[in-house]
Amino acid sequence: MLAGPLVVLIAASWWYLTSGRYVSTDDAYVQAARTMISTDIAGRVVAVQVRDNQRVAKGEVLFRLDDRPYRIAVEEAKAMLANARLQIEAQKATYRQKLAELRSAEDSLAYQQREYERQRQLAASGVAARATYDQVQNALNTAQHKVTSTQSDANNILAQLGGDANIPTDRHPTVQRAQANLEKAELDLSYTAVKAPENGIVTKVEQIQPGSYVTASTPVFSMMSDRIWVEANFKETELTHMRPGQDATVEIDTYPDAVCHGKVISLSPGTGLSFSLLPPENATGNWVKVVQRLPVRLGLDCTPSDLPLHAGLSATVEVDTKHRRPWLAWIHRTTDRLFGTAQAGEAPH
Repeated sequence: MLAGPLVVLIAASWWYLTSGRYVSTDDAYVQAARTMISTDIAGRVVAVQVRDNQRVAKGEVLFRLDDRPYRIAVEEAKAMLANARLQIEAQKATYRQKLAELRSAEDSLAYQQREYERQRQLAASGVAARATYDQVQNALNTAQHKVTSTQSDANNILAQLGGDANIPTDRHPTVQRAQANLEKAELDLSYTAVKAPENGIVTKVEQIQPGSYVTASTPVFSMMSDRIWVEANFKETELTHMRPGQDATVEIDTYPDAVCHGKVISLSPGTGLSFSLLPPENATGNWVKVVQRLPVRLGLDCTPSDLPLHAGLSATVEVDTKHRRPWLAWIHRTTDRLFGTAQAGEAPH
């Protein structure tokens, strides 16, 4: 008569002692990183090189824009760069010419100063005519003005050269700006071939067709990447002993006979309710306590080549927390101590 209740008691006790280790939920779904494909430049579509739901590799061309305006821009930038280099070389040549003119003007000024001093002495002694003295003085003033103006011209050109008459042409700011404009034009030209940012599957491609005009940064279709994970929503009462790095098993509803192994990657910093657009106002008299759920991200060991996984598929997740009930932990410690002591005593023979 007592056998039945005793068995039930033992079974219930064992269930209690072992039930705290594993936590599971069927409120779980496969997730995949989604990228919105857009362009960095505006242009008209001339070719679409993928079809809907096609798998693509990173760097593969998805579609092309009309590149003629951007090729013209590149050629124009090249011409501007060449012109900038010629301008700097011309400034260097002009500066050298001004230095030569300055040396000639300084020699002329030195001669006029000597001539002026000679005529001044002759005029003081009454030998030279006043008209001759005035002519020499005027020539001296002209020579001084020539030196000043030539020096000013040379200084202006030197300033345009950045203060260094021997600066390499390609290091001059004007040339560097033209070089940057060329690189920008070449970069824009490369953007006419829109490429996949990573491996994945493109979808909603029919939204774009040859002849369509697209603007920069406007999404044209989507791509689901190969970065797959599972998001499981566990009750807050099941998270006591859950930590990142713990092992988990995942069963995808689409593949009932397959089991994926994974690990807990992270726990969300807030419950799903805390991130809702309209969180409930609990500071009222109609409050009813509801058990909250916290999103937990799990990484998978199985790859899409093994099991084709799609975003949104339902799953069942079980996490091994390695937690033991206090009594069970005490039993394990006692057993390990007893058997460990016995084995230690039997070791020497």
